[in-house]
Amino acid sequence: MKLRTAIAAALFCAFGTNAMAYDLLNDWPTKYKTADGYEIGLKGLFQYQYEGYSGDTTNPSNGAEFLPDMNAWRRKEINLYGKTPWGLDFNIGYDVTIRNGAPATGWIDNFVRYTNKEAGEFRIGQFKTPVGWEETISSSATTFLERSLPVQATNMGRRIGADWTYTGIKDWLFYLAYFSGGDLNGDNDGDGPAARVVWTPFNRQPGAGSREESNVLHLGLAWSQEDRDETKDGRGVITPPQARFRARPESGMTGTRLIDSGNLNYPGDIDRLGLEFAWIHGPLLVQAEYLTFSADPRGKPSYDGDGYYISGSWVLTGESRPYSKGTIGNVRPVHDWGAFEVALRYSSLDLNDGPVLGGKEDNWTVGANWYLGQHFKVQANYIWANSTKYYGGTIKKNVDVDPRIFEARLQIAF
Repeated sequence: MKLRTAIAAALFCAFGTNAMAYDLLNDWPTKYKTADGYEIGLKGLFQYQYEGYSGDTTNPSNGAEFLPDMNAWRRKEINLYGKTPWGLDFNIGYDVTIRNGAPATGWIDNFVRYTNKEAGEFRIGQFKTPVGWEETISSSATTFLERSLPVQATNMGRRIGADWTYTGIKDWLFYLAYFSGGDLNGDNDGDGPAARVVWTPFNRQPGAGSREESNVLHLGLAWSQEDRDETKDGRGVITPPQARFRARPESGMTGTRLIDSGNLNYPGDIDRLGLEFAWIHGPLLVQAEYLTFSADPRGKPSYDGDGYYISGSWVLTGESRPYSKGTIGNVRPVHDWGAFEVALRYSSLDLNDGPVLGGKEDNWTVGANWYLGQHFKVQANYIWANSTKYYGGTIKKNVDVDPRIFEARLQIAF
């Protein structure tokens, strides 16, 4: 108990909060529930992050530094939520992070949902889109600090829409959605359907104290189709419908993308497809996705890109990663001093196709995570990023840009 309290105090002091008022392993007093089952509360996710770069950190075109070291808030998310005993709940979420003098995100999950045991879950509002499974997993529960290259390029982000989730058939999850109207931050104008199906042929998760090992197999397929809209700004300037596929080098605060398809005007229907795999066996987690996307730019050849990642993690202290309704959660430590996890990921993304020379990137990442109770998490990653892209101008050739990245994060979630 003394060790736990001392560590909690140190971490809370780093975030400027009094630690001694809370027990690390119990729920914090951020919710209120009435005797007849109504509940209202606050959820929060605060992440402070450091990113350090070495090796190739300058732009080949002009020699300017485009990967500077930085440390700042990655996320400061606040959610107000409510639940009723008869199946209705809501969430109002906003990321208040200001980075480099500008809002980093803005509105996040905002929805109203009704859940019926026989009919499933019906939701309307803004929430994450399904293709790119790693992105749909909570930002507080990712194995690595940032999402993989292909997930960044493929996932549509949060959109306004309506969806339905059904888990009434044993071992299966079905998901249907239609997104329309962009997002609440004024971006991503477009609309279209999405679907996902997950099969879990075995899902054994023994309770606390059991000597049995967890054993979960997740197999998923996700698809979406998007029709982008033209946009008009306050000055009356019209931007045609565009598709663009790109990814940061698995470091989340930089604005630099080592590979980028550029804008594909009048792209027609944008199709996205994802194959999902995960196996949890005791302290082992193996997770992988293959993702592909396509567009049909007016007057130009059709464009296709794809990528994949495979990752593995091992909880050194013996706990298993929890799994529920097609998503993976954080380790729940059984020791007062927490749980430790090591991880490895390989990811690849190819944005070259015909006349589009977006580039190709392959990254290796090693990671370590320390879970201290249910509210604190400390993460560190080291990334070997390797990219090849055609540069025009005076260069007119393929150039390799291979930075090395160290990043670390302190997280509080409740």
